[in-house]
Amino acid sequence: MTLHPRNQLERVRYVELCSVRSLFPDNGSVLEIGGGNGYQAAVLKSWGLQVVSIDVDTQGIWTERYFDVVGYDGKTIPIADGKVDVIFSSNVLEHIAEDDLRGLFADMHRVLAPGGFAVHLVPTPVWRLWTIMAHYPWLILRVIRRTSGGEGMVQPSVAAVIQRRGLLGLLKRALWPAPHGEYPSSLNELFAFRERAWRKRFAAGGFAVYQCYPAGIFYTGYTLLPCLPMSWRHFLSKLLGSACKVYVVKPTTPSGGNNGAL
Repeated sequence: MTLHPRNQLERVRYVELCSVRSLFPDNGSVLEIGGGNGYQAAVLKSWGLQVVSIDVDTQGIWTERYFDVVGYDGKTIPIADGKVDVIFSSNVLEHIAEDDLRGLFADMHRVLAPGGFAVHLVPTPVWRLWTIMAHYPWLILRVIRRTSGGEGMVQPSVAAVIQRRGLLGLLKRALWPAPHGEYPSSLNELFAFRERAWRKRFAAGGFAVYQCYPAGIFYTGYTLLPCLPMSWRHFLSKLLGSACKVYVVKPTTPSGGNNGAL
């Protein structure tokens, strides 16, 4: 199966992945958390890395898969102690509740080899702000085109949303965008996605931030301009801000525990 990105989401993820390529050691072992359809794991493997990808939902919303993503109970990473050189996640941590995130960080400590580190790509307030603003034109386009607006994902129909949330819930979702991650509201995420907030979470989880830089690409949470060239997205990131930031973090205490992982 070709790894050439075939839709906007894959193009964005590929560019973001390339922004951190130099961080990975040659032939190193990589654990990807939140692998989704396995696209990024497959790219990492094509670069000569030894990759294990895990996700809590290995069936889910994807219409096509690139890599064998291992099921994960959300509590214990199915990797032995001290076996991973690099932990990688892309736009995943914001989907994990704060209490669960602390547990995940503790398990990351366990599976990291001595000298290992983690690379996390997470959304910024810029992404949240422009996604809020893009909600209404996206809604209009969705009605006009009668499309779900999702690339490579199975999206719920209007009837399914009504069944799950009720008519009032559907109206609320239309009038104001829902939060992207595990936060009370999309407005709350403007603050939750700040660099200061992410640094605080990493510190609470026993990780020190060694590098932090913008991924250098602009996009929103909606597929409004799928054909916009990446060169324009790079330019817009300089003008408006990057949608995503890269955090390279290392344990503040020796990694590789003895917690009896599989």
